[in-house]
Amino acid sequence: MLAALAAIGCGGQDGTFLVEPGESSESAAPTESVSTVVLPATPAAGAVIQSEHIRTVPAVDGSFSSEVDATDASLWVYFSLRENAEVTPGAPEVSPDWDLAFQRSNVKVNGGASGSGEVLVAVASGSFESVTTPPGEGYLADTDEDRDGSPDYVFAAGDGWYSYDPASHLLTARETVFVVKTGDQHFKLQFTSYYDAAGTPGMPQFRWAPL
Repeated sequence: MLAALAAIGCGGQDGTFLVEPGESSESAAPTESVSTVVLPATPAAGAVIQSEHIRTVPAVDGSFSSEVDATDASLWVYFSLRENAEVTPGAPEVSPDWDLAFQRSNVKVNGGASGSGEVLVAVASGSFESVTTPPGEGYLADTDEDRDGSPDYVFAAGDGWYSYDPASHLLTARETVFVVKTGDQHFKLQFTSYYDAAGTPGMPQFRWAPL
């Protein structure tokens, strides 16, 4: 899978329009010798964290399930895994405040051609539950090798995070487990749907957890 991720094959996802149902076919203080890592605050399991576009529910195992309202094709919704919060960067291309951004089925990272945050993504082996340590290699960011101003999103590389059925016009999230590296922290992430409970498209859902 790492090799597949490296083969950036899905360019310019911004220019891809998919016809979907309902749419037109148009604890003690550490000593000095102890290194600590700041993880997102974990509310009580089931306590919903609701922002303007993102709804997150923490689970008892320390993971989170998030749903993003990315239905507006003219708007990017920015999310910080480190802060477990939706953010609104004034200048996203130079802001370090966000990790991932969502617009319909597009998912970009704050690294490479999409930002200066040096966020990287790799593909992990195994199920979501079995991934407990980050991969040691295979990390990539968004690219724009043809310099057309339309980045090739790393989450669309290889097979991408979803499959598309041209007969039904449905997107189905793949079971791929990604690992997002932001600063010195790592998070595992798996997309679970492109639709909300009512079947509305442009509502990507994913579960994630710090590693």
